[in-house]
Amino acid sequence: MVRVILIWLSLCGCNTASAGLLSIIVDDVGNGYQDYQLLQLNPAITLSVLPASPYAKNIAVQAQQQAREVMLHLPMQGSRDLNLGPYGLSTQLDEYEFKRRVYAAIQDYPEATGLNNHMGSQLTQQPQEMGWLMQVLNEQQLFFVDSRTHLGSVAEKTALMYQVPVLRRHVFLDHIDNPVSIYQQWQLALKLSRKYGHAILIAHPRPNSLALLRQLTLPTDIQLVGLAQRLAWQKQQSSSDLNLRIANTNINQQRPSIQDGDK
Repeated sequence: MVRVILIWLSLCGCNTASAGLLSIIVDDVGNGYQDYQLLQLNPAITLSVLPASPYAKNIAVQAQQQAREVMLHLPMQGSRDLNLGPYGLSTQLDEYEFKRRVYAAIQDYPEATGLNNHMGSQLTQQPQEMGWLMQVLNEQQLFFVDSRTHLGSVAEKTALMYQVPVLRRHVFLDHIDNPVSIYQQWQLALKLSRKYGHAILIAHPRPNSLALLRQLTLPTDIQLVGLAQRLAWQKQQSSSDLNLRIANTNINQQRPSIQDGDK
């Protein structure tokens, strides 16, 4: 399983059952020197670094020293023909080169415990390429977050097939980069956390977004958690549900069969 899930299972004594869980990821980290200020945000906020960007490595190292969660924001083929860089993934790559790039990113960033897609509206719709990706993530024990840049994404489904721990993005904080829209998206994330028990919010290192995240105050019924912590709790719940189903099956098997005369 994921490298840090077992740690969270042993250390997390918080009562998540009664709280809405919210996870926040800041994407596109490492392009500018100003991204160092992200290290001053709440330590439960995850930083997803662009592996080929100039400041990504130093920020990842410092984030790990803070015990902050680090992810790889791996460039993937989108709707536009862009240069994806040395770690970029596209349908133009054969299996060997595709996997080599994923391995290289993971090797260069041992601080990362998971991965999500940068762009990827085209690539995440491809079952073959998503299968190659999940094979590597399963082997390297990393989790995946589907950024859901396209509704046709098969990444989450494929991750489950390869037994890769997986979550999906629910809200983009700053798809429209103005304070009013950002506040509305923030309220939506809180609403979804309450309604479904957990939501993932993705933000970017932009001034309006950082203004909100710096002053982060959560309602008493919302708990900020990292992705690995959320996956650990999810694993616990799945185990509890499985044990309950087994117990119910055993009880049913022990019951005497009802004969016509017993009705």
